[in-house]
Amino acid sequence: MKMKKKNKPNPFLRVLGILFIIYISLSIASFSGYYENKINEEVTLTEENIKKFERDIKENKEIDINNYIVSKKKDYRGFASNMGDNFSGFVEKLLTEELGKVGNVIKKLFS
Repeated sequence: MKMKKKNKPNPFLRVLGILFIIYISLSIASFSGYYENKINEEVTLTEENIKKFERDIKENKEIDINNYIVSKKKDYRGFASNMGDNFSGFVEKLLTEELGKVGNVIKKLFS
């Protein structure tokens, strides 16, 4: 009986697979609006603080600006995150524009 040798996985295909998974993950995060949602939460907090400020003025309470300022949250989008976002945008543009061109060529061939 011959034993079959297991083929070594192709490193190029592994890297390609990992890049595809990263692309899908970043696309989902971008399309789901995670970052925009975080910004909207800060705006809501600001609106709540404005209402609190107006209420305190009506009630003649002592006003301290530090009670109404929203602390700035640190933006954790770094180099890798921006590069991944740029890469996913490039791939998306490539797929939509180039596949659209291919579709137009096929239409012209069959019409």
